[in-house]
Amino acid sequence: MFRCFPAAALALVAMSAVADPADPADPRATVPPLIHRSTLAGRTAPDHPELADWRTVNERVRAVGGWKAYLKQTQAPDAPTPEAAK
Repeated sequence: MFRCFPAAALALVAMSAVADPADPADPRATVPPLIHRSTLAGRTAPDHPELADWRTVNERVRAVGGWKAYLKQTQAPDAPTPEAAK
């Protein structure tokens, strides 16, 4: 029982050192300033590919077979890697 007494006394001292929070209903209560830190501030802009003329891009898609050719390409099994062939 007496072993927990120093811990309890230390906890009471620590709690008394913490300032009481301001009453949220008190319009005169001091409030810390709001600081905005953007999460994107340290990031660099991504590299975007050069935009091409939409007519040229549409013609290239038509030449390879349209959207169905791209669909077949995504559904094809992956090519085996050289390590898997051993």
